[in-house]
Amino acid sequence: MTVTTVGVLPIYMVGVLWVQIREELDFGPSLLGVLVACFFLVSAVSALTAGAVVRRFGTSPVVRLSALVGGLSMLAVALAAQHTAVLVGALLVAGWGNGIGQPASNDLIARAVTPGRHGLAYGTKQAAIPLSTMLAGVAVPLVAIPLGWRTAFVIGSVLALLVLLGVPGGARLPARDAAQTSEAAGPFHRAALVVLAAGLMLGAATGNALGSFFVATAVDSGIAPATAGVLAAVASGVGAAARVAFGWLADRVRTRWLLVVAAQMSIGGLAYALLGTGVEVLVAAGAVIGYCTGWAWAGLSTYSVARMHPGMAARATSITQGGMGAGAALGPLAFGVVVASSSYAVAWYATAALSAVAGAVVVQGRRMLMHDRPELVAAQRLRRQARHG
Repeated sequence: MTVTTVGVLPIYMVGVLWVQIREELDFGPSLLGVLVACFFLVSAVSALTAGAVVRRFGTSPVVRLSALVGGLSMLAVALAAQHTAVLVGALLVAGWGNGIGQPASNDLIARAVTPGRHGLAYGTKQAAIPLSTMLAGVAVPLVAIPLGWRTAFVIGSVLALLVLLGVPGGARLPARDAAQTSEAAGPFHRAALVVLAAGLMLGAATGNALGSFFVATAVDSGIAPATAGVLAAVASGVGAAARVAFGWLADRVRTRWLLVVAAQMSIGGLAYALLGTGVEVLVAAGAVIGYCTGWAWAGLSTYSVARMHPGMAARATSITQGGMGAGAALGPLAFGVVVASSSYAVAWYATAALSAVAGAVVVQGRRMLMHDRPELVAAQRLRRQARHG
C-alpha cells in the first residue's frame, strides 16, 4: 500500500498544489491536464509490459524500483522544476515507475496473502490512491502555504525512500504455481479483459479528474485554498476507508462484485454533477460522495480480475491496470481542455455522463468474463437455488 501511495503521489501532489505551483511558474489549467495525462499515459504503457518485467526480474525488485523512481522524481521536481520541460520529464519518469509497480504489487498480494483475505488486501492496496491525495491535501495548509510547495515535494521524496526499505524480499514469497485455484478460475482470454479494461478506463478518467481538479474547482467556487486542501484530504481519506471497507466485504459476502463496480460508477456520476453546480456545500458533498463511490471501485475490480486468474494475477491485471492508466491519463487531459474552453461546470457535467457509460461497459465486460467460467456460473446457480429452496 505504501509503495502504491508513493507511486501516484507525484502527480497528485502536482494536482493538489497546483494553485501554488501556477503562481510561481505561471501555468494555466490546461497544462495541469497535460501533466496528468503524461503521467498516467506512461503508466498505462508500462503497466502493459509489467507482467513480463515481473517474470524476468521478480516481484520484490520491481516493487522496490517503483518506490525508488517515485522518490527520485519528486526530488527532481522540488530541485529542478523551473520550466515546463523539467516538470513533464520528471512526471514521465514517475509514471513509468508507477506503471510497473501496480501489477507487481498485485502479484505480491496474490502470492503472499491467503485467498480468504484477498478482498481486504486489494482494497487496502488501492486505498493508496485516495491516500496519496489525502497526504497531498494535508501538505497544502501544513507545508506548502507556510514553507512553499517545493518543500512538500522534498518531504514526499523522503517518504518514498523510507518506504523502499519496507518491501519484503523475494525469498519470503511462495512460488507462483502455489496459487490456489477456485471455482472462479478460467482460461486466459484477452478479449473479455480488454472490454473490461475499456470500462475501467472510462471510470478512471472520471475518478482521476476528481483527484486532479477538485482543489482547483473548489477554489473557483469561492473556497479558500487552505480550506480546499483540507476538504481534499477529508474526502480522499473517507474514500480510502471506503476502498478498504469494500475489500473487507468482498472477503465475507459472495456477490457479483463487478456489478457493484458498475453501480459505484453510476452513483459517482451523480456526485460529479454536484461538483458542477459551483455551490460550496454541494461541491464539498460531491467530493466526499465521489470518492466513496465513483472512485472507490479500483480494489474490487482488481480483486475480481485476480480471483478469476489464479497464478496469473500480474498478467491479467496488467491489462486492466493499463486501461485504468489510460483513463487516468485521458480524463484529466480532456477535463483541462474543456475547462480552458468553457467552464468547470460543463466539464463536471460531461464527466458525470461519462461515468454512467463506464458502468455499462463494465457490465458487458463482466458478461464476457463469466462466459468463459462455466464452473462459477454453475456455482452461483446452485447458491441461488439453495437460498430459494
